[in-house]
Amino acid sequence: MRIKKHKQSVGTLISTISFAGVSVALADQAMQAEGLRAAAIWASAAMCLAAALRFRIADLVQRWRGQ
Repeated sequence: MRIKKHKQSVGTLISTISFAGVSVALADQAMQAEGLRAAAIWASAAMCLAAALRFRIADLVQRWRGQ
């Protein structure tokens, strides 16, 4: 099956770079935090990283479903 290619616009590229940058910044802050605060910041960093990789994740899900 052919996987539909995501059209990458300038706005999409900017948001992807922004999500990746925020993820790195949050990971840095999480390394300095302690306890529950650190866990919450790590979770936020992981979500931002997932947002930055959203198109790759969508492609993997499509392949997994066999579409």
